[in-house]
Amino acid sequence: MKHCLSAMVASLTLAGCAHVPTQTDSVQTDGLSFEQRRAALEALPGWEMRGRLAVDTGERAYQARFLWRQQSDRLLLSLRGPFGAGAVEISGSDDALTVRRSGEQYDLADPETQLSEMLGWWLPVASLNDWLLGLPDRLFAADSEAQSDGTLSWLEQRFWRLDYVAYERSEEWLLPRRIEMNHERLHLRLTVDTWRPVTASGQLLN
Repeated sequence: MKHCLSAMVASLTLAGCAHVPTQTDSVQTDGLSFEQRRAALEALPGWEMRGRLAVDTGERAYQARFLWRQQSDRLLLSLRGPFGAGAVEISGSDDALTVRRSGEQYDLADPETQLSEMLGWWLPVASLNDWLLGLPDRLFAADSEAQSDGTLSWLEQRFWRLDYVAYERSEEWLLPRRIEMNHERLHLRLTVDTWRPVTASGQLLN
């Protein structure tokens, strides 16, 4: 199963994962402190984020477009390569995830461990719903550095280092636009194209 999904993820890309220095976006503000922003974001019934993901394991590199939809404790993560190639869908909660691809389904009872084994690299899916919003996971100890606008410039948690390269105002809040994630030789680069809150029923707001 590991080799199957590793090959599946490899098909997501035709390009490498070279690091390109980025410029910080124009100065924006939402007028909130870190705690005010966190309280507002945690109070949302859900949200949806679309963007691009580049993965460099130190041995192989992948690129894909992604959709992450979070509703309460449930997530939907969709990954697609160029022209829709190698589509992968991951859905469920921290307690149970389902992976679907090309008509095949894998039910994971130990989601983060099993998913990472299948991918061949560690995807910290249990904490990503917080990290993608520029927030530490409340369940784990963390070190971080805050900026004058109440956003984090970097976060260290669960043996990962996250650098929030740029923020952008989406709806009412300053949210990460570009994130660099590093764990040992593993490097993830996320670029967020759109972010929207969703209702409890899953409808996009605005």
